[in-house]
Amino acid sequence: MPEHCGGQLTVALTVRNQKTMAEHDFELTIRGRLTEARLDALVEAGCNDATFSAKDDLFFAAFTREAGSLLDAVVSAIEAVESVDGLEVLHVEPDELVWASEVAARTGRSRQSVDQLVKGQRGPGGFPPPASHTTRNPLWRWSEVEAWFAEYEGRPPDAERSVIIGAINGALQARHGLRAASEPEPLHRALEQLLAS
Repeated sequence: MPEHCGGQLTVALTVRNQKTMAEHDFELTIRGRLTEARLDALVEAGCNDATFSAKDDLFFAAFTREAGSLLDAVVSAIEAVESVDGLEVLHVEPDELVWASEVAARTGRSRQSVDQLVKGQRGPGGFPPPASHTTRNPLWRWSEVEAWFAEYEGRPPDAERSVIIGAINGALQARHGLRAASEPEPLHRALEQLLAS
């Protein structure tokens, strides 16, 4: 309760030392049918910071998760999802490989602007070459594109995000391969050797 002291109002404020954590946005692709019971279980497991959508036997969880790091955010979300019986996380988005339209969306540019940068008609030139031409539209590695834009815009690159998501997706893919292998033990040993090197 504020006190009056000599005709003036005196208020004492207590400021608590609160650390705010950064919010990290990402999406998980999950195998398993999304039911009301599973949705309730996901919320109870701590996934109340996600929006869910479904297509056939896959569903997607778009997270905005507070955590000390992106790695902590993604790993805690995977653990929470997989604590629900019958669910398996297959992939983390945004993916490392991107089309020109995704480059435009991530950089806040128009598709035409990105096409001009790719062709060297705008900007400093030297846009990274596509990583893949296996589809009608070429795919680029986001880490290379992001580094190019960072240099072009005169800012430090955010390579850590691509590295973390790429590594987690590699681990998820390796785990899926182990689970599907008819003889998983030799593959498990080989993966351990690769990770130790």
